[in-house]
Amino acid sequence: MIHRRLQIPGGMQDTLPSECAAKRIIENALRGLFASCGYHEIETPILEYYDALNDETWGYSPEHLWKTFDGDGRVLALRPDTTIPAARLAAGRMREYELPLRISYIQSACKYERDTLSMLSEQTQAGVELMGVESPQADAEVIALAVESLRSAGVKNFQIELGQAAFFDGFMEEAGLDLDNIATLRKLTEEKNTLGIQMLLRKLDVSEDVTRCLTKLPLLYGPLSKIEKARGMTTSPACKKALDNLEEIIEILRLYGCADELTLDLGMAQEAGYYSGIVFRAQTAQVGQPILSGGRYDGLNARFGRPLPAVGFAMSLKLAMIALERQGTAFAAPVNGCEIGFDDACRAEAVAMAQNLRSKGMQVALAYDMTEENLCARQERGLCTQAIYLRRDGSVQKYE
Repeated sequence: MIHRRLQIPGGMQDTLPSECAAKRIIENALRGLFASCGYHEIETPILEYYDALNDETWGYSPEHLWKTFDGDGRVLALRPDTTIPAARLAAGRMREYELPLRISYIQSACKYERDTLSMLSEQTQAGVELMGVESPQADAEVIALAVESLRSAGVKNFQIELGQAAFFDGFMEEAGLDLDNIATLRKLTEEKNTLGIQMLLRKLDVSEDVTRCLTKLPLLYGPLSKIEKARGMTTSPACKKALDNLEEIIEILRLYGCADELTLDLGMAQEAGYYSGIVFRAQTAQVGQPILSGGRYDGLNARFGRPLPAVGFAMSLKLAMIALERQGTAFAAPVNGCEIGFDDACRAEAVAMAQNLRSKGMQVALAYDMTEENLCARQERGLCTQAIYLRRDGSVQKYE
């Protein structure tokens, strides 16, 4: 029992002072960036009714949700992302707000991860949602903001992979698959498992032409010029319209100066099943999974009773910090600005001095029961930038 008290559940994490200080710097930079672009911050509860999250179109399996019960026996679940609660909020308490809605958030999300590639069950997500606008301009705005968010966080050498959910869905329509088989095919495509795709489609008796195209779908990644190759793979109007949309978004993104960060992955199939148009994610060589993902989800809000076109993204701050650390950023332990030590007879003076310095914006900690020699040694070891000692005779000694 004592041993268990020192442990935390698998996938959860403690954040040490050095990491927490670095994380707050990133959070503040992102808050400022989001606000400067007209996005207003929201917070939603970590617990939602399970009914709000249990929808086969979301793409989250029941076993991926952390569940509990309220006092009346109703099933609750921890939010697996913030997009679904944001859609609920937009359809509820924000129903009377004028469109478009530009909302942002920095809060945790939690889902149960079974595979070894995703060790983090709980993550702080920073992101935005733009609701009420259905246009390539809105998509480009959000993707450009995602790029700027990564830059603001200090992440280097990243790429934004662009995909199109409607392109994938057009092929699904041609194949005539049901939702369960689409979910399986989505997972195989995301894993780029061409053999698995081929075996599944033959088992389902899908035509050879569609099977051949779907088997090539995971290979449609790389430079943006791959769009032309994708055009030659299909005659589906839905697929061609999706590619036209993608090209228009890319053209607008050039105006934002984002072209160098863009690559293509038309085999991208996000875990969340609510995406309906452009999808994207950020990759960097230092982390083996996306540190940011998002896309257009025009049908999600309607599931809460308020049809609204929408697009958004979320960044994992933990994965961003892992990338930063592997790129050479050191997260130093926080250092006190000033520490004040004192003889017992000078307690009142020490407290008054600390309060006065704090009122001027300084960070001050009182050093109780510490000798002047020990306080000086702390300052020399870099544990504080300045040390002040109040002596019994009324003199004040400063160490800097």
